[in-house]
Amino acid sequence: MTSLLILFGVFFGLLIIGTPILFALLSAALVVLSVVDLLSPQLVLQRVYAGLDSFPMLAIPFFMAAGALMERGGISRRLVNFSSYLVGWVRGGLGHVAVMASTFFAGISGSAVADTTAIGSTMIPMMKARGYDPAFAASVVAAAGVNGPVIPPSIPLVLYGVISGVSIGALFMGGVVPGLLMTVGLMVLIYFKASRGGWAIEPEPFSMPGLVSSFVSAIGALVMPLIIVGGILGGIFTATEAAAVATVYALIAGLFIYRELKPSDLPDILRSAALNTAMVMVIVGVANLVGYVLTIEQIPQALSSFLEEKVADALVLLLLINLLLLVAGCFLDGGSAIIVFTPVLLPVTQAFGIDPVFFGVMMTVNLMIGTITPPVGLSLYIAGGIAGLPILKVCRAILPFLGVHLAVLVLITLFPELVLAIPSRVYQ
Repeated sequence: MTSLLILFGVFFGLLIIGTPILFALLSAALVVLSVVDLLSPQLVLQRVYAGLDSFPMLAIPFFMAAGALMERGGISRRLVNFSSYLVGWVRGGLGHVAVMASTFFAGISGSAVADTTAIGSTMIPMMKARGYDPAFAASVVAAAGVNGPVIPPSIPLVLYGVISGVSIGALFMGGVVPGLLMTVGLMVLIYFKASRGGWAIEPEPFSMPGLVSSFVSAIGALVMPLIIVGGILGGIFTATEAAAVATVYALIAGLFIYRELKPSDLPDILRSAALNTAMVMVIVGVANLVGYVLTIEQIPQALSSFLEEKVADALVLLLLINLLLLVAGCFLDGGSAIIVFTPVLLPVTQAFGIDPVFFGVMMTVNLMIGTITPPVGLSLYIAGGIAGLPILKVCRAILPFLGVHLAVLVLITLFPELVLAIPSRVYQ
């Protein structure tokens, strides 16, 4: 346990003074290797490379490229238009539209930041123009963006699957119900806020011709999640292959279906996807070195033994882990936190008989809540920046929506079958 204290002490100590997470993680691993007299350049390079030498990791650059291609291809505007006809006529209209459009985009992007940016750039100015409180508009978009990495595809779930060896397809299916619960919860909250506040119903009435027309316009985008999920469920391709298929489809849709993507846009899109992928990959490689340190020091086994003595049952353990991750999510982005905590916590949960698919989805839901909690809640800053608001105003407005996400987290923790219902039937 001494090595664990040194590892996390150095890691969080460096984070507090502003060290980038990559160097904080690497420094912590090197300090522990020095203490146990195992430090060598060959070992470090070997373990970092081994962390990247994984076929499932190819899903990350492909999903990033697919999301960028669809976003630049005008897809967010079409999803907003379709969502407007679908739910815009309900009281609290544009709030529902923002949530619904984010849910649809979540089936494309796999990223909370991409979801918040793409939908927020369209919805927040529209809501402000219609007289909605800018803080409400920003908080709705940021809260809805949490769905991005929960509803498949999901880059954090890919990371967890690679680190844990759990089926990425099963993890994707496990995220469906929690993601839909978040969507419903946010829309119910918006409806009650609108009813209690006596908000006017949006002037556009429900129109079947408009709904059909907007659906036809958006169908090219709506098909992508069906391709990803349907292909995995049907056994046509793996999650990694689904990412490649999604990228090719996004390219075809942008160039030939919507015709808003130009060949001259591709270098910039691919460069952005490559840079984002590189940031994730380097951290994954260093995290594999940390995992090696944990293994040789038998830290997971020691932690499991300690908790088995001190913790009464699996539910108490899950509640403690949730508290730990909620705090960690305030200071670490979700992907980094998954990389750091999975090697430590997964063996502990397995010792208590907790399903690794459920644990991966629960961890992802928990850490994605961190995207809307200060001081590192990136979605808060993005939504607040689009709305032109100081972060404190958005933080106050986000609290009721944060409560919805926490309620869903508690619900799936108490009833794991909500997560496992689909994967248990597909991957039995």
